[in-house]
Formats: sequence, structure tokens, C-alpha cells
Amino acid sequence: MNHSARWAIVTAPTDRGEDPRDRVGGALAALRKRHPDTVFRTAVLGGSGPTITEALDEAAQSGAAEVVIVSAQTVPDRKMDAWFARVVGHWLREQDGTAAPDVRIAGSLTDAPGYTDLLDAAIGGPTTAARTTTAPITSPLWDEVPGFARHVLVCRGPRCSAQGGAETGRAIDEALTERGLGDDDVLITLTGCMFPCSQAPVVAVYPDDTWYAGLTADRVDRFVDEHLVGGRAVEQWRGARRG
Repeated sequence: MNHSARWAIVTAPTDRGEDPRDRVGGALAALRKRHPDTVFRTAVLGGSGPTITEALDEAAQSGAAEVVIVSAQTVPDRKMDAWFARVVGHWLREQDGTAAPDVRIAGSLTDAPGYTDLLDAAIGGPTTAARTTTAPITSPLWDEVPGFARHVLVCRGPRCSAQGGAETGRAIDEALTERGLGDDDVLITLTGCMFPCSQAPVVAVYPDDTWYAGLTADRVDRFVDEHLVGGRAVEQWRGARRG
């Protein structure tokens, strides 16, 4: 655990994208040299990878006094900006009086003085020719539907990601692996928002048409054993459905 007083979290919005650490790794390495007193982390608003709330938890546990959150999205998106603010506000409310760092949200990269120079460097710098010899978007390997008996949809929209969806998804993967179950038994798909956000973390199982509300990581073993292995839905955790 790094106990630096100042943290910077570089985020990506994405609903299915990966943790941006590989893309911004070089920049963060350079920034660590410029700011040795700052801890740099990456996170995602939704999708796979560490969530913003997980990164904030880590910062708080380390005793950070200040956290700056920077969106790595190069073109601002008002909808995504609103989500960032809501997720951070939710996290702050969840601290419930405990000492939390001063969380700041940085301005858009397009407002930074060097943004024009950055675009100019990309346009005028080395380029790679587009070509027709790239891998095709279809393949015989993708002709067949896997032989799974059940399809489990794990919501990784912003609200579910902020309320344990990431931990639930990892716990399901681990539980299935421990029981020797693969894609031809149970297929797991991380999704964008599935809409009943107030019931987060949300998980749906098909073809059983069963939706779970509040399926947190500590409930996963029972969910896997009773429903995915035993074939019986855990009724007490079913999400409320419209009539």
C-alpha cells in the first residue's frame, strides 16, 4: 500500500473497454518521475478493469489527503462527465462520516493548453498506411454458438460498477473455474447498463429469465451452486419485475 498523500486516477469511460493502463503506461511512468510524491492509478467508469470506486477505496485506505480524477477521453462527453460526478458523489456518501480524501475532478483534456499541439503532432507525425491485409472481421472460428446451458449477464454499467459489479463478475469467474465449468457450460458476458440500476449489482440468467438484485460477491458461491450447477434459482435474491 502506497501512503503518499496525493493520488491521481486516470480513467476511461467505456462500457466494454479494458483498463487503460497499457495505453497510458508510458505517460504515467514519466509523470511519476515528475511527481514522485503522487500515486498514479488507472480505472474505468464501466466495463472490465478496476472501477473508480475501487481506486478511491485504495486511496482512502492508504490515507491519501487528495485525489484528482482525470478522464483520459480526449473529446469531452457531457453524459460521461455527469456519470463521473455521480459515481464519485455516491462514493463520498458511502464513506458515512469517515475521513475521506479531498476528491477533485480535473477539467477536460481539450481545455489543456497543449491540446492543439498534441493534435498537431499526431497529424504531422509518423503515420501508418491503412491496408486490406488486416485480419478479417469474420472467421470460421466464430461460426458456432458455444454449447452453454446458461448465459449469465453481469452488468458493468456505471451504477453497478460503483456498487460491486466488478467484484461480482470476478467472483463468478473464480467460482466457475473452481468447479471446472467453462464456456460450454456457462457463458459469462459483461454488459453495459441493464436498467434496474437501483437493484445493483444486477445479474441475469438465460434461458431461465431470472434476474438477480444485489448479487454481491459474498453471495456468488451460493448462486453458482444452487442455480448454475443445481438448476434452482435463489428466489430470495430475485430482482423485482414489472407486471
